[in-house]
Amino acid sequence: MSDNIPFELQAEIIKRVLPVKSLIRFRSVSKQWKSLIDSSEFITHHTLNNKTQPQHLLVRYITGGTGYTFVSTDTCFPEDKYVSIVDDDNFPHHKFSPVVPPTVKLLGRPFMLDCSHGLVCLLGYTRDRVNRKKLVVVWNPLIGKSVGIEIPDRADIVIGFGVCPKTSDPKILKISRFVDSEAEATAEVFTLSSRAWRNVPMNMPFKSKSLQFFNTQVVIDGVIYWLTYDNITDKFTIYSFDLASEEFGEAVDFPYSFGRLYNISKINDSLVVLSHHCVVTNSTPKPFCDVLMMLKNGVPKPSFTELFTVNDVGLNSMIGFRKNGQPIMDRTKTHGYDGELEVYDLCSERMNGLGIYGSLFRMSSFTESLLLLNHSDSIIYP
Repeated sequence: MSDNIPFELQAEIIKRVLPVKSLIRFRSVSKQWKSLIDSSEFITHHTLNNKTQPQHLLVRYITGGTGYTFVSTDTCFPEDKYVSIVDDDNFPHHKFSPVVPPTVKLLGRPFMLDCSHGLVCLLGYTRDRVNRKKLVVVWNPLIGKSVGIEIPDRADIVIGFGVCPKTSDPKILKISRFVDSEAEATAEVFTLSSRAWRNVPMNMPFKSKSLQFFNTQVVIDGVIYWLTYDNITDKFTIYSFDLASEEFGEAVDFPYSFGRLYNISKINDSLVVLSHHCVVTNSTPKPFCDVLMMLKNGVPKPSFTELFTVNDVGLNSMIGFRKNGQPIMDRTKTHGYDGELEVYDLCSERMNGLGIYGSLFRMSSFTESLLLLNHSDSIIYP
């Protein structure tokens, strides 16, 4: 760009350049451009106006019998592998292996909690059993940076993650439930901008000690959702937390059918419930999964409508969805051996391989983002 053009005008032109990969390249043009693109103001502006970025499917998996990494003398874990697939008209041909930062490599077989504004949240334990710690790791797979946050190693803590839609500040929510005492549950929020925890009001106390949170969450339009089950009342309930107002939403009871198992996921910006059940035919049980979408319709109590049913689906085999609604399937959970990750074609009702072989697949969809660009890589906050 010509030196005769005032920098203020150059900055306005750069702000209109949306592709993240282009902006990363532009940082090498000059010190002024790098300083502009790395600034918190520019990153926030880009994030809040980031509506047309390409979508990726980030897949984490292991390969049986190979890729073992020795981290300490007494610890051996299968090496976690990651691949990103661009979810476009050429799917699944555009794949790449993202740069895995040191903080992510610390975790052994982490749980992929969710993705928000281009950041993937991983939850797990460090590989070293001698000094083992429980970490939340927030990772931008496109630019290869991450940060870690230590959390207490307690079974009665619920973790939530999302990016505030008003400030673009990544937040970690920690709910401490104290199931072995009469103390009320408490909630704390860690914001990356402050690098500290603070208490938030528990406007919807989880009074039941028998309440079980499923280990998945979804974040949609700045709201985190969890599916819970109460052993005493035998009820499934969806709880939510607004990342902007930092308030818990009204609980939504989900209609429960005996003999079914449930989980939640999302298709684009819609929450879906996965309803697993079996039908016995000729003395042989056949697994099915109904996919139901939550409809708000502007009414206080949302309703649910069935989208489609997939046959021969084991529990937790449906690990996510493409943006066109096609389910991504880990069939190794159904058949019990390493195999190929597949996508289910809703029109032909056929499974198509994605050319990724292994087991223990997890997946989350993310859009390209500049978040974490101006942060030091692999910092761990206590």
